[in-house]
Amino acid sequence: MRLRLLYNPAAGRGRAKAHVREAEEILRAGGASVETQASASPEDMTRLAAESSRGDYDRVVVCGGDGTLNLAVRDFDLERGTLALIPLGSGDDFARVTGVPRNVRGACEVVLRGTIRDVDVAIANDRRYLGVAGLGFDSEVARYANEEVKHVRGSLVYLYAIFRVLPRFEPHRVRIDGKETDIMFAAIGNTRQYGGGIRITPNAQIDDGLLDITIVNKTSRLQLLKTLPRAYTGAHVKSRFVETRRAREFAIESERELEVYADGEKITTTPVKFAIAEKKLRFVA
Repeated sequence: MRLRLLYNPAAGRGRAKAHVREAEEILRAGGASVETQASASPEDMTRLAAESSRGDYDRVVVCGGDGTLNLAVRDFDLERGTLALIPLGSGDDFARVTGVPRNVRGACEVVLRGTIRDVDVAIANDRRYLGVAGLGFDSEVARYANEEVKHVRGSLVYLYAIFRVLPRFEPHRVRIDGKETDIMFAAIGNTRQYGGGIRITPNAQIDDGLLDITIVNKTSRLQLLKTLPRAYTGAHVKSRFVETRRAREFAIESERELEVYADGEKITTTPVKFAIAEKKLRFVA
């Protein structure tokens, strides 16, 4: 088996860089031929993954977190390439959803002997993502986590960011599929979770050809804070100010431009149209 192993040196606060040699050794011991390349920038990861997906490799292996995976899938050749993951990020939610172990040896075993699944690829204004996209409170949390949190690791990064952003947060006026409303945030899920295990769109399925939306309508900051812990089990959808639905696409406009984050990365701004790509991704799960 011929593998192209790509890693982001900054992923997981340096975890990917620290463990990539270990991954190489395990994969080679399993009989694979491995070519390793570090990305020099986010744009470089996208370029490397796209080139590798069109090359003569059995699998393109991304070593990093959800953000790195997001960069890798942006221009990935869905017809020719097969993508695998060694999860070494902060949240690793896509790995959790697809059953990829969060330890290097277990993940490498999946790379070598896992099952290739056809999974949906979501799109926000023609920018691909695999997990959950959001705008409003959760995108502001993602931005804070990326730019301001330096000394907290793992899924605690997002929890810490929530408590820092909440005191100053104000609801946003938006139009969702033409209906005007005030929201705390909206999350559009191809998978069920983000933020290291927050099941924000708990019924989303990765291969059903549909997106799930969770809309948290205007409420008090205190009520939002009391509801957020329930999102770890998906019970937040029972709250009176939360609504959910499922469709192939959603359109959201806003009075002022709002950032849209997906898989922990900023991908676009409002107005935004969410949809499912026509082609699926071959992913080793």
